[in-house]
Amino acid sequence: MRLKKFYRRHLRYPLWRVRHPLAPYERYYAWVVTRKLKRGRAHPAIGPAAKAARGEREMIAVLLRHGLAPHHTVVDYGCGSLRLGRPFIEYLEPGRFWGLDLAQEFLDQGARYIGSDLHREKRPNLRVIDEAGLAAAKEARPDFIGAWHVCGKIPDRILDGFLRKVLGLMHAGTHVFLQFEDTGRREQLHGLAWSLPEHMMIAAVKRIDPKLKIDILELTKRRHRNMRYLCAHVRY
Repeated sequence: MRLKKFYRRHLRYPLWRVRHPLAPYERYYAWVVTRKLKRGRAHPAIGPAAKAARGEREMIAVLLRHGLAPHHTVVDYGCGSLRLGRPFIEYLEPGRFWGLDLAQEFLDQGARYIGSDLHREKRPNLRVIDEAGLAAAKEARPDFIGAWHVCGKIPDRILDGFLRKVLGLMHAGTHVFLQFEDTGRREQLHGLAWSLPEHMMIAAVKRIDPKLKIDILELTKRRHRNMRYLCAHVRY
């Protein structure tokens, strides 16, 4: 294993934790990404070089198949630079889109991406994931919640806490869609990403609330490294 790869996988987080013993993991993730952007390096999910892995309309296509209409309220949890959020902003009525992410820098990158004209016309709600941001999104009573390219960035120790935040935004009529990759077992794909076996996703959701219904959808038949691209559809 190359030295840089070994550092990213095994040393970077413990060394950061020494300097920030009480900070949550989410703050570490935001630190890694923002540091990369400030150094002028490209990031696949945040910033001007970001792009949706399988096309920017993948998430909205799934929600449209499940009844999404312009008057619905949608939360994009972990919205990044709005590569997947922009089609929703364009489609939904003004004020109906909520984009949540860990850092204001991520949201600012998204606002620059969609441009001032669309931002002014559709008035998307872009909020940091904190107590106030989550409370405001919950108060909006979302009809749909999507989390794309997010679950795979959540380590085991905070998986239940992450799902508790996402599913805590639900009301009785909310449909939640959680995209994830399954390689058959839990494995680290790179420094900040893991595969998530289907059975682990189902078990984690059921730990949050056993009454929740969950179906697993296959997003594409194409596979890479024996990886299945899946989506959990969660609702009451």
